[in-house]
Amino acid sequence: MFKKVGTVSLFVADQQRAKAFYTEKLGFELRADNPLYPGADNRWIAVAPHGAETELILYLPDENWAHYERVVGQSQAITLEVSEIDSLVEQLKRNGVEIISEPEHQPWGIFAMIEDSEQNRLILVQPV
Repeated sequence: MFKKVGTVSLFVADQQRAKAFYTEKLGFELRADNPLYPGADNRWIAVAPHGAETELILYLPDENWAHYERVVGQSQAITLEVSEIDSLVEQLKRNGVEIISEPEHQPWGIFAMIEDSEQNRLILVQPV
């Protein structure tokens, strides 16, 4: 029986820069920061909003995942559910986050788009 989505990989060019962005600018908690395997330079970096079950893995493509190098800096279709989107977007602006699109009202809710330190675009959604 399926229980939940555990992780979603977000492919990045610089893991330390991405970790700083997600923890310092977005306020996510750091759940893990460990070598990917013994002796590896790449790390298993897991971040998530406080209290969230699903974690984002800030994954640096290596030889096993080289085909993902071309998605770094492209929209990876990750949606973050939020509340109070208008005040959140204002706070993110103060934190130096690039706002790609301001909150836009739709019948299903409100959405905005931001860009992370790796030029990945993330969709913020406040459901109805």
